[in-house]
Amino acid sequence: MRAGPGQGHLSTRRRRGRPKVASDAAQKEAVTRAAWTCLLERGYARTTMGDVAAAAQMSLSTIYRFFPGKTDLFSAVVALHRQSMLALPGDYDDMPLEEALGRIFQIDLDQEATRQRDALMTMLLVESRQFPELSTVFHTEGPQHAHRLLAAWLERQKARGRLVVPDADVAARMLMDVVFGAMSLKATDAPQWPGGDDRPAYLRRCFAMMAEGMRPREV
Repeated sequence: MRAGPGQGHLSTRRRRGRPKVASDAAQKEAVTRAAWTCLLERGYARTTMGDVAAAAQMSLSTIYRFFPGKTDLFSAVVALHRQSMLALPGDYDDMPLEEALGRIFQIDLDQEATRQRDALMTMLLVESRQFPELSTVFHTEGPQHAHRLLAAWLERQKARGRLVVPDADVAARMLMDVVFGAMSLKATDAPQWPGGDDRPAYLRRCFAMMAEGMRPREV
């Protein structure tokens, strides 16, 4: 039996199925990035869940499905920012140690990416000081989590015989102090990173010296 006018086209359209819906992970990241923008523009106190929903172009019910409250959103933004500061986990096992450290700490970001990263760090510092309930979130999801990831990576390199460190936790802390500065997050609202105007060159020299110190010695 022959299809009537337009039926063949309709059948083809039906076979195509419904448009693919983004995965929960992709939607959650989109919401987090929208929250990042809203927090930078409005600050924590003035940002509402409705603002984030509008920025993400999603329903408010979808936002609440992923993030029960604004503090949860703040936590997700801190975690996303941490990835812009420390690229771990990642595959750096076959790189020279100093190059791997440069990649992990992302010292070669372009100016705009660096500006955005520093702007968000400033906002996170200010907001976590103004709202005590955010301080624990900031330090747990930010520096403390970053330290654990870096210590685990150093421990892995030690197990593979690529470096020698008596204590991976201490070595991770030393590296983070070199890159971010032991006092850089305490002195002012805006981060004051070590290295001055030519920070990448400064960090490359630091990483080369530290890598040489951690490199296994032939007996």
